[in-house]
Amino acid sequence: MQVLIENGFVSSYALIGTLVDGFEVPEPEDIGHFETHFTAYRLRDGTLEYDEDQNKENELKALCDELRQRRETECFFYINRGQLWYDRLTEKQKAELGAWYAAWLKVTDTLTVPKKPSWLY
Repeated sequence: MQVLIENGFVSSYALIGTLVDGFEVPEPEDIGHFETHFTAYRLRDGTLEYDEDQNKENELKALCDELRQRRETECFFYINRGQLWYDRLTEKQKAELGAWYAAWLKVTDTLTVPKKPSWLY
């Protein structure tokens, strides 16, 4: 098995064949776990070692990326509308929309998807 290492952790691997600039390493005992979490494995003393803290960091990054994508599709669809649409909102709706938008802007800190105002459809 060959692996590529980036920033101390596996960035790519090949069970069969070779990788340009790859390191030959023995397969981990639990190959299924490795395949699922390979970016949380580091090369230490010629063997692959799982790092739980790195896995948590990877999962948090993946969650934040997912939340950013949701913000793009669920929030910006409304926020990026034209002035004519905004002119039709009541002051209460504008305030609710502003609070919802502010919550979306903090979503990668709070990790909580804001509840959409009921009048948005």
